[in-house]
Amino acid sequence: MNELDRDREAGGPASAGAGGATPAPPAHAPPPRGAGFMNALRWVLFAGLLLLAAVSVGSYVLSRQPKTAAKRAAHRVIYQCPMHPSYTSEKPGECPICGMTLEPVELDDAHAAGAGASHAGDVPGLASVQITPERVQLIGVRTARVERRPLGSRLDLVGVVAPDEALLRRVQIKVSGWVQQLLVSRTGEQVTVGQPLVLIQSPELYQSEQEFLIEYEARDSLAHGGHEAGGQPASLERLRLLGIPEEEIMRLERERVAVPVITLKSGVNGTVLERAVVEGQYVGADTPLFSLADLSRVWVLADLYEMDYGRVKVGERARFTTDALPGRDIEGRVDFVYPTVSSETRTVKLRVSLDNGEGLLRPGMYGRVLVTGAGAPVLAVTSEAVVNTGEHAYVFVAHGGGHFEPRMVSVGLQDGDQVQILAGLAEGDTVVSSASFLIDSESRLKAAIAGMGKQPSMPGMPEMGKAPPPAHPH
Repeated sequence: MNELDRDREAGGPASAGAGGATPAPPAHAPPPRGAGFMNALRWVLFAGLLLLAAVSVGSYVLSRQPKTAAKRAAHRVIYQCPMHPSYTSEKPGECPICGMTLEPVELDDAHAAGAGASHAGDVPGLASVQITPERVQLIGVRTARVERRPLGSRLDLVGVVAPDEALLRRVQIKVSGWVQQLLVSRTGEQVTVGQPLVLIQSPELYQSEQEFLIEYEARDSLAHGGHEAGGQPASLERLRLLGIPEEEIMRLERERVAVPVITLKSGVNGTVLERAVVEGQYVGADTPLFSLADLSRVWVLADLYEMDYGRVKVGERARFTTDALPGRDIEGRVDFVYPTVSSETRTVKLRVSLDNGEGLLRPGMYGRVLVTGAGAPVLAVTSEAVVNTGEHAYVFVAHGGGHFEPRMVSVGLQDGDQVQILAGLAEGDTVVSSASFLIDSESRLKAAIAGMGKQPSMPGMPEMGKAPPPAHPH
């Protein structure tokens, strides 16, 4: 390599001073056209990518924060005083009111926000509760389904045996006189048809018989004289109107002797329910002598409440039981339902006619009347499931996962251990049928805690989650 070449490579003075040779390019050449615009565009793109990356990272962080908070809230634990549920704290310790150790309580907000929001309950003073399956089994909770079944076909009433009014007889005389002798003198005696009851001495009857004999003899005289007497004598008709038996009239025609004493006899087989006279007593046409009843068939009169008036129909089966006849049921049917309501008892009389051929049923006997009929299918549930406070009636509906919801219901008829549901439940719902009072207590406690947490604290009481201020030293 010669000196000229070395000077060109070095860009020294040799290259500058050589005559006739190509000059070297300058050390700082100007940039090509458009290079500044491309450089600015490159920085803008780079800044946009940085901004997009920052937004993506921020969105991811923000989206993870609510889930973490909800997860923490779902498993948040507070500490509560068992004696003063209104006091809660986020840290363990002792209750400042009574000094008892605070117990941890896990707040299941996620479940409350999910299932609890849709099953909050509509009973004032109660709240939905969540109970673990182990505790449900421990307290003996049983459930029952709401179903449609015939209801209102059974009525358990109180009844009293009474004589059949159609078989009652009153013994009376239509003339005045004196009781000469009582042949049946005791109430409750059994009498038969034609049995003598009493002897009545009556001057009025004696006079009527004398008139009959006079007229009878006159008619005989006319008959012997060849004259025919038409029609019956008026005195005969009078004797019949006075109630003189036909055998007494036949005796008069046969013996032609009037007697002042008449014997009254029983016209039925029955029992003496009432004896209203004594020997020597003066009696008139309006004086009752005996009351007789044929007890081969009796009535049972039962009291029916106004609300049940439409549940009984004539012809329905009825069964009468009484402590006087243990283990024996007497079957019958509803014979009549009286149309009036008693102003004292607000009940309607129901009548059941029973056969009493053996004479086991006695008037005045007390017992129970079970009326059964064909009731219409209605929505019903066991009566143990309904909690009735007098102001409200409600049940606890059992949902999945140990969740129990208090729900207001409207009840109707009750038949044994079943009660009609008019509103509040649907067919197929599951309700708590036993141990509901334990769930009720926990529901009230939870509602009370929630209510205290929303209300301002009372004067002198510590606020929720805050300890009372320290006492001033003395």
